Amino acid sequence: MELLEGETLLHHLATSPSKAMPLAPLLDIAIQICDGLQAAHDKGIIHRDIKPANIFLTRRGPVKILDFGLAKLASTEEGEEIGSPEGAGITSAGSKQPSRETGTETPRGIHTNLTRTGIAIGTTGYMSPEQVRKEKLDARTDLFSFGLVLYEMAAGRRAFTGETAAVVHDAILNQTPSPSE
Repeated sequence: MELLEGETLLHHLATSPSKAMPLAPLLDIAIQICDGLQAAHDKGIIHRDIKPANIFLTRRGPVKILDFGLAKLASTEEGEEIGSPEGAGITSAGSKQPSRETGTETPRGIHTNLTRTGIAIGTTGYMSPEQVRKEKLDARTDLFSFGLVLYEMAAGRRAFTGETAAVVHDAILNQTPSPSE
């Protein structure tokens, strides 16, 4: 495993005096995240849990996307997916729920787990509408979540908040974040 020295974007935003990032570092970080997501999407991998806690700012400069534990291969003719056992999910607190393995091995030797549409997977405040509605996902789900991260970096606050996951889900589905003040 690679040794990373630095901090998560979540920690960086939380400890920053102004909460909102200046434009130059925001753009630098955003471009690197875009490059990382493009590399994953080019290989057919959907992260499904893009959030500040999964973005790591290294001391030497490169930005890393962490925790591909919920990632899956984009839909293929064979319906292969990786990283998310049937029934797995993340709660708003970030704790993993128990899951049941139903893995198979492909001819390429990749161990896969089959998951079904209808299971919400991700972190509540950063889910795409498709994740909230438990629909089939593609790379656009990562782009929506990345947009929420960008909003938080620029505005200094989360786009969607609420006391419960249901309130946050409703906001994601039915509200537009207000412009930063």
